[in-house]
Amino acid sequence: MAQLYFYYSAMNAGKSTTLLQSAFNYQERGMNYCVYRSTR
Repeated sequence: MAQLYFYYSAMNAGKSTTLLQSAFNYQERGMNYCVYRSTR
């Protein structure tokens, strides 16, 4: 079963960094991932 993780925090709190680190870790393990982000 797929899971959805939602991270929220103040600006400049490292949310994008956490997203990139998680995507990298999934890729290293050969797992699928999908990144959604706002256009702004």
